[in-house]
Amino acid sequence: MKKVLNSLKWFALHIEEIIAVIGIAVMLCAVFLNVIMRYIFNSPLSFAVEFGRYTFAGMVYLGSIYVMRDDGHIGLDIVVDALPEPLHTIVKKFSRVLVLAYLAVFFCMSTRMVMENWTNRSSTMHLPMSVVYLAMVIGSAGMFIEELLLLLGKGGKDKLDAGDMGGGM
Repeated sequence: MKKVLNSLKWFALHIEEIIAVIGIAVMLCAVFLNVIMRYIFNSPLSFAVEFGRYTFAGMVYLGSIYVMRDDGHIGLDIVVDALPEPLHTIVKKFSRVLVLAYLAVFFCMSTRMVMENWTNRSSTMHLPMSVVYLAMVIGSAGMFIEELLLLLGKGGKDKLDAGDMGGGM
C-alpha cells in the first residue's frame, strides 16, 4: 500500500513535467509536419499553426505552475535579501500575499472569460475558445495553490519531495 501511495505522490509531483513533455513533443511534431507539408509537398496543414499556438500557450501556463513550485519567478531578490531578518520575512510574506491577490483576480477574470466565450469558435480547428482559455484558469489556480503553499511554509519542490505536506504520506 505504501508503494502505491509513493507512486501516486511521485505522479502528483511530476504531472506538470509529464504533460509538458508530451505537449511540447506533440506541438513540435505538428509544426515540423506542417513545415514538411508546406515546403516539400506545397500543401500546408490548416490546423498546425493554430494548434501550435494554443499548445504553446498551454505549456506556458503549465510551466508557470512548475516554476511557482520552485519559487523561481522573477523578483527583486537582491533588494529583499539585503533587508535585516525580521523585515526580510515581512516583505517576503507581504509580496506573497500580493501575488495571491493578483492570482485570485486573474482566476476570476479568466473563469469569466471561459464562460463568456463558450459559443465562440477558433478559426481553423473550430474549438470552443473556452477550451483554449481554460489554460488560464488551470494556470492561475495551480499557481495560487503553489504560492499559498509557499506562504504557509509547506511549498517548494524540496519540501514536497521530502513529504512535508502535513498529511499522512
